[in-house]
Amino acid sequence: MSQSVVEGWLQMQPSRNTRAAYRSDLETFGRWCAQNNAIPLTADESTLVAFQLGREIVGDSDSTLRRRWSALSSFYDFAVEREMVTSNPAVGAERPRVASGDPSPTPRLSPAAVAAYRAMAAALDPRLHALVALLVSDGLKVGEALALDVEDVAGRPPTTSITVRRHGESRRIVIDRDSAKAIRRCIGQRRDGPVFVSERAGTSRVPQRLTRFGADYLIRQLRTNDGEQPVTANALRRFHFSTRDADGIDHDDVRDGAGLADVRSVRRYTNKSAADAADAADEVSTPTHTERSS
Repeated sequence: MSQSVVEGWLQMQPSRNTRAAYRSDLETFGRWCAQNNAIPLTADESTLVAFQLGREIVGDSDSTLRRRWSALSSFYDFAVEREMVTSNPAVGAERPRVASGDPSPTPRLSPAAVAAYRAMAAALDPRLHALVALLVSDGLKVGEALALDVEDVAGRPPTTSITVRRHGESRRIVIDRDSAKAIRRCIGQRRDGPVFVSERAGTSRVPQRLTRFGADYLIRQLRTNDGEQPVTANALRRFHFSTRDADGIDHDDVRDGAGLADVRSVRRYTNKSAADAADAADEVSTPTHTERSS
């Protein structure tokens, strides 16, 4: 792999610690590929699964396995964005399973923070506005949102539904009123093609779908009041689960609505760990506006 490409990808990561961990993860994968006659940039799903099994054998913890998977998925999204590969092999492969009862390390966001993020997103970019709304109000995964086509959206606010692909099947769900307004704004006058379009689409006759890397770039424009710690898609989606839990909605209903395979995933997002309790007073509260990069 080109060192300049690796460095470019690492510089897009939100913190020094993440950059250091991801660098180690990619180096570990590179060494494994060299030992197993594989080429990182041409790796497929089976290659990543074999790498994961190999790391399990040598004793990587569950959290380390999940982080390595996230690092590889992020790198391949970056490579797709740079047109070095045509697809992300981590998308179709099964991710490492989450251990039962493991509380989520994803930060909790306060209602005030989320409200401010949504207002900021609406001011910055219609795509960001719609993406944040779908994560926060409807519990969609980023991949599900990015896979939406204009034809998947039916009806007008207040009753708008979308068709999402989950577990190999299509499912139509009614989305929140504010999400419906945001997604219609994002679509504009278009009648077909992806709902979320890359800005590169302006140079092509065929609209290009926004990649996960492009979506993460948009979300990173939402920052907390210290100007350093960016919000993440996982934190926004966790807010969805937390608010549903606070409203007393049954966890199995929340699981079904968000398309999760196991109710334990909902419990991870809604159960506070000891660290959550200790840091409760330090919840993100008031984001500040940042300039949009050109």
